[in-house]
Parts: sequence; structure tokens; C-alpha cells
Amino acid sequence: MELFQTYSKEIISLIIPFLTWILNSFFKAKVNLQLSSPHTFTFLIPEPLYDQTGNQIKNAQTVETRSHFLINAGRETATKVELVFNWKPPFINIWPSRHFTEFTESDSRYIMIFESLAPNEHLQCELFSINLELPDLITVRSDQCIAKFVEVVPQEVFPPWQIVVARILLFLGSVFSIYLLILILQFLVLKTPFWYFK
Repeated sequence: MELFQTYSKEIISLIIPFLTWILNSFFKAKVNLQLSSPHTFTFLIPEPLYDQTGNQIKNAQTVETRSHFLINAGRETATKVELVFNWKPPFINIWPSRHFTEFTESDSRYIMIFESLAPNEHLQCELFSINLELPDLITVRSDQCIAKFVEVVPQEVFPPWQIVVARILLFLGSVFSIYLLILILQFLVLKTPFWYFK
């Protein structure tokens, strides 16, 4: 305690640059691409598959579907957003409908490039195939960062009033934490008690 009182200015001057670095690193506006796959399903269709001559190839057919959800959760616009697939999917749908350029590399990798993705803007990429395997999404990147994969699960939708109450409680809790930190610093530096009893 005495050490802190004697060198309080020096200790605080060391803490301030560290706090500044934390604020600049973690709270700075930046691009934050998040990718998830909320849906993958294989439908088994009990219909035989025939070739052009009428010979039965398979007893049943399959339909595969897969969904990829990409969002820019950051506060800066992502530019040149690339989705790279192992090969070109037989059927693909982008929602909301957006213009993109596409390339097929010499090794058959299929690349879709979107010019930009604004903050909180999202893309949904739906894949569909009949009796064929769907390609894996190898990577998603932009000029600013690489997308981070996020696991998603179905979740209950809460009423708006419960969300408002939770936000108010979180705000009050953060205010109380800051106030408690100030009281602790005041006690350590000035030796004033947390409260006075009269």
C-alpha cells in the first residue's frame, strides 16, 4: 500500500499506455468476417436412376444441399471478398442477389469475388446438387482479413422486452464495475474508506 502511494503517479503513467494499446487493438473499427454453415442435408430419393439407354444405374437418387452464411460483423467495409470452393457447384444461389465475378483456376478451384461487404451486411450462399457431391468451401478472405468460422445452433427468439431488460442490466453492471474500480483506486491512493458510517 505504501509503495503504491509513494509511486502512484509512476504506476499510473505505466498503466495508461497499456490501456491505450488495449483500446486501439480491441476496440478499433476494423473488418470482421464471420462464416457459418447453418444447414447441410442429404435427401435420399427412392427413385431409380437410369442412363440414356434405359439401364438402371442406381436404386435411389440423392439430393444434397448446403448453406453458407457470411457476415461482416466489423465496423469497416470489407473489399474484394473471395469465396474459394474445391470445384464449381452444380447449382448455386446467392441471397441477397449480388453481382460477383467468378473464376475457375487451372486446378479446378472455383472462386467467387464480391467487390465489397459493408458493416453488418451478410451473404447467404446456397448450394444444391443432384446425384453429385458438393464441394467444400476452402477459404473466405478479403483484402483486410480472413473469415473466422463460427459454430451456430438453433436458438430461441426472446421477446423484445427481455432483450431491453438484459441490456439495461449489462449497462448498470458495467457502470458499477467502473465505479468500484474508482473506489478501489481512491482507497489505495488516498486511504479513504469505501463508505462512511455516521
